[in-house]
Amino acid sequence: MQAFIPFIYIIPTSIIMVVIYVKHQRAKLLMNQVYMDPNIFKLIMFYFFFNSLFFIGDYMRLNLPSSGLVTSLCAKTEPSWWYTLIIIFAYSGDYGTISCPFLTSLIRLVMILSPHNHGKYCKLLMRWFIYPFIVAIPVTLTLRNIPATGYCRQLDPPFHFGAIVISEGEYYVKINVFIHLSFSYITFISHILMSAFMFFKIRKTSYNNSSTRTKELSRKAELSLTLGMASCIFSFLFNRPIWAHLLFLRILGNDYETIMLPWVLFFTHPLFRGKKKQKTTTPTYLGTSNIWNSNTNTPRSSSQMF
Repeated sequence: MQAFIPFIYIIPTSIIMVVIYVKHQRAKLLMNQVYMDPNIFKLIMFYFFFNSLFFIGDYMRLNLPSSGLVTSLCAKTEPSWWYTLIIIFAYSGDYGTISCPFLTSLIRLVMILSPHNHGKYCKLLMRWFIYPFIVAIPVTLTLRNIPATGYCRQLDPPFHFGAIVISEGEYYVKINVFIHLSFSYITFISHILMSAFMFFKIRKTSYNNSSTRTKELSRKAELSLTLGMASCIFSFLFNRPIWAHLLFLRILGNDYETIMLPWVLFFTHPLFRGKKKQKTTTPTYLGTSNIWNSNTNTPRSSSQMF
């Protein structure tokens, strides 16, 4: 079941990822009323990419070996760096996945704090921080595993005899757990703090000059992305190593993390609903709202792309 059931939901999820990409690009070309800010969309695509890498790496490291289908093959091979490569691959995808919700919240925060110049600041942020960060973090945090020699290790009960996992050895396991937990909690807490700040900031924003249609689309778009980002962090509740007796929760948590955001985004965002959007020359991004002009003390329309 662990070897084959994941493909029942990962294949449709992969299709949904492609549909999201195609529909967004089409909406962008047609200048529909609602489409995502390009920076946020890029980070969502990065999230899909890293989640896919993580799924493949964790499947090869845990799901498939624990099913017992490759136990005889592992028994015939000596411990080698090729097993370590699978571990590095899985960790790299995991760190990239953990980074994306934090970086998306950072972009959204810049949009709220600088509603009229966010395009300029977000472009600089993407170029000089986010792109280097999203590449450097997976590489840097997995470098410590390069000297390790991976091997197949028997899993303890309640797993049956023959269920194995690819391991890097106790010494490297302790280091990886410490790095993983530290990085997870730092990004998790940062994400929560920024989300809380944005929530209260948005509540103070005036919508008086917005049309009913604009306000409806804005609320739906903001709710969609907020639910999507929330689905990213639920995996923190599951992905914790209590090993044997609760290891199945880790598998469920990882799969939940992989499939949740695409489906939440697809079913909640106005862009992907069945209703066709009208063509307009003034696009409403993810959450168009009014920001008070400090000079005139009157509401001023501003594209808030959440």
